[in-house]
Amino acid sequence: MYPVSKALKQHWFLLIMVVLFFTVGVLVPNFLTLRNLLNVVRQSSIISLVAYGMTMVIIVKGIDLAVGGMMSCCAMISGLLMLQNWPVVLAVGVGLLVGIVMGAFNGMMVQKLEVPAFITTLVVGQVAGGIALVLNNGRSIGGFPAGYVFIGNGSFLGIPISNYITLVFVVFCTILMARTRIGIYIYALGGNDMVVKQQGISSARINYFVFAFSGFCAAVAGILLSAQLDTVHPTQGSNYQLDAVAACVIGGVNMAGGEGKIYMSLAGALIIGFLRNALNLLGMHPFYQNIIVGVIIILIVAVSINGRQRELERGRVF
Repeated sequence: MYPVSKALKQHWFLLIMVVLFFTVGVLVPNFLTLRNLLNVVRQSSIISLVAYGMTMVIIVKGIDLAVGGMMSCCAMISGLLMLQNWPVVLAVGVGLLVGIVMGAFNGMMVQKLEVPAFITTLVVGQVAGGIALVLNNGRSIGGFPAGYVFIGNGSFLGIPISNYITLVFVVFCTILMARTRIGIYIYALGGNDMVVKQQGISSARINYFVFAFSGFCAAVAGILLSAQLDTVHPTQGSNYQLDAVAACVIGGVNMAGGEGKIYMSLAGALIIGFLRNALNLLGMHPFYQNIIVGVIIILIVAVSINGRQRELERGRVF
């Protein structure tokens, strides 16, 4: 019984969201239809992909505010190459490589030069966003090959391809964090970096990996978003970094490091996606949607962080 009660204390807000989910399903027409649910998962795939990499970075006591700029930059590079008749696989590969390199650069700045992750990633995100603007003079591009657009809008057995990509990533990341040495080292570095150093584990390699992987996830998300829209806008990733952080915190990732689950970050991303979808089906104006979703996210994050702090205080007392 103890593990169950402990899980409920840690993720009580998820239980509340489930209740609200079915309540909205009763009140809002078409909300609980299979088509709508699959569509919400498809739309939430972008946030969740960014959140997977963000989760790892936060676990090692970092933050990655460059993901929005990298999403735009990597997608713009891949899109321009495709419009120059590069093969889709090669163009996408270049975009992914750029994301990995930018992420690794963040890791190098944090590890070698000891620049705070907040500052490093904020600056790199600005640079990446600026590159996306410069590459096509601030204009959007579109009209990509059919095979590329299929990745974002196609389906297999009635399920969107985007949902399969999300599933593959969450399974891979979950196994990586739970069953591999690098996952154990990531948790160890976030929990107690002195122990990691005493064990002779390279904290530099861990930081390089998590930031490079976050850059890779951002690149995948940016490219997938452009495939869904058949368009790349140079600022299209700007709103996703905060949503990704919110998804992580809603999913129970400890902003102080050392604690978090990939699949719970997916749950956080889905919560954000379903909130937006429900408000959209209710016919609410997008401007008001942003306000309501933002307020709900702030409340969830504030209460969940306050709950963790109380648990820590009880632990110190007893």
